[in-house]
Amino acid sequence: MNGMKEWTVGSHVFRREEPDLLWCTYKGPTRASDIERFVSIARDMAANDRVFVVSDIRLSTIEKDARELLSQSLRPEWLQGLVYVGADALQKAIVKAMMIALYFTGKCKVDIEFAQSEQEARDIILRRRQAQQGALDSAASAAAAKRM
Repeated sequence: MNGMKEWTVGSHVFRREEPDLLWCTYKGPTRASDIERFVSIARDMAANDRVFVVSDIRLSTIEKDARELLSQSLRPEWLQGLVYVGADALQKAIVKAMMIALYFTGKCKVDIEFAQSEQEARDIILRRRQAQQGALDSAASAAAAKRM
């Protein structure tokens, strides 16, 4: 695969960045048809490994039916984490309510973070990757020690 691929869906842009990042820039209203395409892209990307999804929602709104479709369609096994960029207080409340509902139904147990800028989102992803690598390294060391 090449390093980057981009899809334009209405006024929104979805961009894959290697190795495991789906960057979503939403502009204007987000409809159910937009979410259908997002879900298709995320599912395809996650066919090989879990992905981080960053959603820049500074210039967008999401319609109720689109929120419901997202809640029904998102799969935790696809995701390493979600980062929302530029969420205002109402958007944060909507995202948290959606994820809490999914968490309690057992459908989604994924970490969600909020950032104010692209750089802050990239820093969060870097920190998460480093933590995951540290956990993998610790597990490998423990397994090696058991074999000795």
